[in-house]
Amino acid sequence: MGRTDKMNPLLAFWTKYQKQIIAALIILALFIIGEIATGHFLSIDQFFLTVKVAALVAMFGLCQMICAASGASGLDLSVGYVATIAAIFAARFMDGKNENMLVGLLVALAIGLVAGAVNGFFISYLRLPALIITLAVSNIIQGIINVYTAGAKIDGKPSPALVTIFAKMTGVFPNILIPLAVMAIIAMIIIYKTKWGQELLAVGSNETSAYLCGINVKRVRFTAYVVSGVLASFTGVALLAYMNMAFKDMGSTYVMPSIAAVVVGGVSMAGGDGNYIGVILGAIVLQTLTNLFYALGLGEAGKWVGIGVVLLAVLIAYVREKKKR
Repeated sequence: MGRTDKMNPLLAFWTKYQKQIIAALIILALFIIGEIATGHFLSIDQFFLTVKVAALVAMFGLCQMICAASGASGLDLSVGYVATIAAIFAARFMDGKNENMLVGLLVALAIGLVAGAVNGFFISYLRLPALIITLAVSNIIQGIINVYTAGAKIDGKPSPALVTIFAKMTGVFPNILIPLAVMAIIAMIIIYKTKWGQELLAVGSNETSAYLCGINVKRVRFTAYVVSGVLASFTGVALLAYMNMAFKDMGSTYVMPSIAAVVVGGVSMAGGDGNYIGVILGAIVLQTLTNLFYALGLGEAGKWVGIGVVLLAVLIAYVREKKKR
């Protein structure tokens, strides 16, 4: 009897975090496979390099997680171009000077707020499909960028302080992991410890029940897309600092990986789930897989095929699990 009692906490822990544990085990397995195949894959330097690149995908993934948590098949396909236009204007206002950093950051966040509010209004109050609206907003922003740049080189640079925070290393440790950790802590506190976070999960879990409990479903879902837009613009500034320049389409390649990170990390796309640690692990899985394919000489094509196969396998596993329940 005592043995059973001692096992119960372990069983409870496994039940609660099994998807995240599986993601961590997949990361370990991929590193071991890479080491066997190449002989130079399993090292501290390689691990931190992988996590450094995955951090940007994880930041975009937070946008997707919040939208998905709000339910109604919520995703934000505009995050790539919101990040791009935010980076372009942030670079212009910062002009490579620390004293201009705050102004550039505020301009970028304001752009994200407007984009998120447009998405949220049409999705929440007019009840239009999130995929269609966010894709339309993405195309509109892409057009604005094309008109603004008109084929010319984009002027401006990030402030040196931002470059240090998001692009530099302290020894083998990537500095970008510090803001990512701060984002993770704040996100988990807001989602699980605040009234808005509880309302967000309630709306995503069961919109009708949330409404009957007095929750303003439209306002909560609208706010989710505003938050996604602001986070996307902040990630655009991080991407600007990481690359030390702004250019057209710089954020577009992160859209699908950010969605994949949410799925691979075990976060439910049906709504009502907000485990950001899973998203971070999912991003690391995808980046480790990408590194492995490049190390094996399969390049970009292998990367996308691999991500597609993993995504399909995870989705099939989740569907089977749902049917069993």
